[in-house]
Amino acid sequence: MKKLYFLITLLITAFALKAQNDIYLKINHFLGTSPFEFNKTVTNNLNDDFQVQRFEYYISSIVITHDSGQTTAVPSKWILVDADETTNELLGNFPITRVESIQFGIGVESAVNHDDPANFPTTHPLGPKSPSMHWGWTAGYRFVALEGKTGTNMNEIFQIHALGDVNYFTQTATVAAVATNGTATINLNADYLEAVKDIKINGNLLYHGEKNESATLLFNFSKNGIYSQSTVGLNERNKNVVSFVVSPNPSNRAIEVTISAEYDRLSYRVFDLTGRQLALGRFEAANKNRLFLEQKGIYILNLYQDGEFIGSEKVIIQ
Repeated sequence: MKKLYFLITLLITAFALKAQNDIYLKINHFLGTSPFEFNKTVTNNLNDDFQVQRFEYYISSIVITHDSGQTTAVPSKWILVDADETTNELLGNFPITRVESIQFGIGVESAVNHDDPANFPTTHPLGPKSPSMHWGWTAGYRFVALEGKTGTNMNEIFQIHALGDVNYFTQTATVAAVATNGTATINLNADYLEAVKDIKINGNLLYHGEKNESATLLFNFSKNGIYSQSTVGLNERNKNVVSFVVSPNPSNRAIEVTISAEYDRLSYRVFDLTGRQLALGRFEAANKNRLFLEQKGIYILNLYQDGEFIGSEKVIIQ
């Protein structure tokens, strides 16, 4: 009996270890539909032209929903995002197989917001930075630091340094990431034009604080208009993600999926926006494969080659 108990314990332990996967958060930065660039002239919804020269912000309080509604909080994790660099951050090693959504806050949660940066090494996201991301122990960290130029000849400076516990909001982005070979990557596109929606950008805009434009900026982050699942580069091991066409999209029920001729041995999985798997099967390469989805809604269609994730498309049934 003791030997049997030992064997069962060993098998359970081995299974638990096997189920552990490295979970990454990757954010691709955009201004509208174009990749983010410093000193590129763009226009917000108020028809104000501007160029960005600094855009940094904090992400914290990360919670991952996975594997049919389970939740895992990422402990003691803060990310200092620089929009000029692709964010690809290891969140940790967790018993997560299929990611369904990710929740996070913009800024630093109140329990940590008033700590002294000197308590952290300079390599830590909350450590001393140059230029500074801290506004003093009373106000806490700058949640977002946005700086740039505006005006007819781009010769006027504007700044928004947004902060304040009252402006700490969380948002949830629905994703469909599946772990393969020990790794799952949560891929998000971030459109920062949505962050400056309804903000009048001009040379008089030099605001550091927690009200006015700062409050609007941080509230815009919370409205789920900034972050969406990326369908490109969803797996770092697949640099050339397969291109395929879903038509018609939106559809009433039946869709056709046309796949490039260079791919074969393809399988598919269909997820709803909660991450619940609804269908799976196989496709014939380079053909117009038909797929039927009975219920109205928005779905994520993932493609795999020999079990390896290679691409994703959003499908709308109306």
